[in-house]
Amino acid sequence: DISYFLVILNISSDVFLVLFHFTGGKVAFSAALTFNTEYVQAGPSELNLVFRNIITNVGNAYSSNTGFFTAPVKGVYFFRFTVADILSSRTMYTALYRNQQRIMLLGEYDMDHHVSYLVGGVTLQLEAGDWVNLRLPGNQRLYNTESNHCIFSGFLLFTL
Repeated sequence: DISYFLVILNISSDVFLVLFHFTGGKVAFSAALTFNTEYVQAGPSELNLVFRNIITNVGNAYSSNTGFFTAPVKGVYFFRFTVADILSSRTMYTALYRNQQRIMLLGEYDMDHHVSYLVGGVTLQLEAGDWVNLRLPGNQRLYNTESNHCIFSGFLLFTL
């Protein structure tokens, strides 16, 4: 039983058109930032993080073009992310959003000039068509290499 959804996201005056299919009850994804450069840097405003290196995308609910996970069915989902930076007397931050609502903003301060990790997770009740994404606040950066220091994952726990 295959259901098709057409979701139009209007974010910061950009329009994203996402078409995906969903096959009965199985939704899970993990994606890593690409490593064509060691650092992902936000300008003065927030940067939507797009994890282009797909590790798993069962149900095709995560878009490696936009960085958005779009819930194919009403249900309870779990999301987890790990991000990294080399900190030397500075802080890194990452935010997780549901639709336009910031659910969490996490930060990590360190001063040893080694790779520091920031890990977050949350369980969310979503309606079909709701979306979840990660954003890098203005003037922040993340560090990544072929070791995939920065990963965003999520899966459906159960439908409602």
